[in-house]
Amino acid sequence: MSSSGARRVLLPFLLLTPVVSAGAQERIFPSVPSFELPLASPRVHGLAGRILSARKGDSQFGSESEAEVAVGENFPVLALRRGPRPVTLGFGTQVYGRFSLGDRKSALISNDWVVGLNTTASLGAWTLTGELYHESSHLGDEYGERFGASRLDWTREVAAAWVTYGTGPVRVTGNLSYVLIDELHLDRPGAALAADFQGRPFGSFLGGRVRPVGGVFFDGAAATSWRISTSAKFGVAVAAPSGREVGLTLIAHDGLSTQRQFFRHESRYFGAELRFDL
Repeated sequence: MSSSGARRVLLPFLLLTPVVSAGAQERIFPSVPSFELPLASPRVHGLAGRILSARKGDSQFGSESEAEVAVGENFPVLALRRGPRPVTLGFGTQVYGRFSLGDRKSALISNDWVVGLNTTASLGAWTLTGELYHESSHLGDEYGERFGASRLDWTREVAAAWVTYGTGPVRVTGNLSYVLIDELHLDRPGAALAADFQGRPFGSFLGGRVRPVGGVFFDGAAATSWRISTSAKFGVAVAAPSGREVGLTLIAHDGLSTQRQFFRHESRYFGAELRFDL
């Protein structure tokens, strides 16, 4: 066969090969939006630093200034269905640490850990997510030594469902959860409701688009007699050309503690948050 004939025979395969490879690559770590918690949720996906003024302290430190660091992200790992309405399997982790700024050692009060799997279906204006996660909590060594406190065994496995609807700047999310395994033998159901607002860009900063953001988050659980806790967040976000954002917001919380070691304690705080998308 001549070289020109060989090129004519091989050309269709050469053209097809990149398409097949690209399709195969999209199955693993697909380029789709990841599952994100509501904007005002005390739990976050991203890297966040918070300065808090605890008006009603949930720990034995009482009312004081505190700091919280949160690192969490959810990664779409496998495309179960591709196309305009993808279904993806994701893996996520979250870590939270709360510190006393009134203590001379900046004592670690507690830290919470979350790791889990989720499946998300993007169906136009609707997004449905099923989540199965493990949650644990640990008391800070400095806190335990100072107050003679002992750790609460907050070890549990939780199944949760999230439903989000949004066609414009406002997104509404509902959540139901059920604890499958619980070392404390508490009542198991839980629920949450949230609304997020993401406005139009109104300026630029360092090459990114600046837009207003805000949200409210309500949650309760049978384990605490359905005491409703309210969280709110309002501020601005700067979106880079890559799509990642940096957010600077004012935050507030009133209800029960967001630290699992003190889950029955009342908590009220105001503060500020700096958050980076990972």
